Amino acid sequence: MQTTIVIVTSGIELSLISSKGGIIHKRIKNLQNNYQIIIVENSNNINFKRKIEKSYRNIKCYLTGSNIGYARANNIGLRKVKTKFALVMNPDLIISSKQVKQIENIAKKIIKFSVLTPNSNGLLETITNNSDKLSNIEKKDLKSLRNDILIKNFFEINFVPGYCMFFNMKDIKKINFFDENFFLYFEEVDLVKRLINKNKKIILLNNIFIEHEGRASVDTKYNDEIEINRNWHYMWSKFYYHKKHFGYFYAIIKIGKSFFSSGFKSIIYSIIGDKVKKNKYKARFSGCLNSILLKKSWYRPKL
Repeated sequence: MQTTIVIVTSGIELSLISSKGGIIHKRIKNLQNNYQIIIVENSNNINFKRKIEKSYRNIKCYLTGSNIGYARANNIGLRKVKTKFALVMNPDLIISSKQVKQIENIAKKIIKFSVLTPNSNGLLETITNNSDKLSNIEKKDLKSLRNDILIKNFFEINFVPGYCMFFNMKDIKKINFFDENFFLYFEEVDLVKRLINKNKKIILLNNIFIEHEGRASVDTKYNDEIEINRNWHYMWSKFYYHKKHFGYFYAIIKIGKSFFSSGFKSIIYSIIGDKVKKNKYKARFSGCLNSILLKKSWYRPKL
């Protein structure tokens, strides 16, 4: 085996993933016969670890003890990888052993690459919606990307969705994995940016198509808290990423509009009594404020 699969799960997912027939079982059932799998669970749920390791071969589960975030948890898994390649995937990703093998075969032929990612549902929309993360993406680049998707089997890109990344481990080790200052969002953007700065290749495999289900691994009863967590960290991470790569004042420009609008909206929704929207915009404002004040990412989901 030349590829190890790394999957990060979190405590908020356990009501769905740990039951028989749950989402994590569906994902690994067809993969564990052909690949070593490392699961990093963002909690101290020893029962989950025991059940997974007892039920499947070629699987090792590591507990972080608490929710330490996507970047740090992935790094725990990646640092334990002994193979040439690693596939980092979310538990809500539908991918077969055959498709992983196809990616692996292409990786052996391309050789000089850092990250491969297959095509997936909503990929173009994801890249378009995240274009504000990348200062070097312009409208002409997006138009070119649309054309490339129609005619090319694989080509270089400068953004990959975080839910499926096939790594050349030699290059990932050289940049010291993910930046652990990110708790959620922008960690994959930062990793790709650092690789591109070193003239490394990021390649989309257009002829391999996978399905990403989105929040399929999260219990709906946590929706409100997830929304607060998502808004806080998106703003904090957006500022941190742009400050890291382009400077403090550029980062302020990138989040300035959101900072003032979220503060204003949180007051308005508080007055009219809309608690859900008040909490959403309050979280966005807090994420902006804490990042501007150069405070570390501290907000964690309240479950």
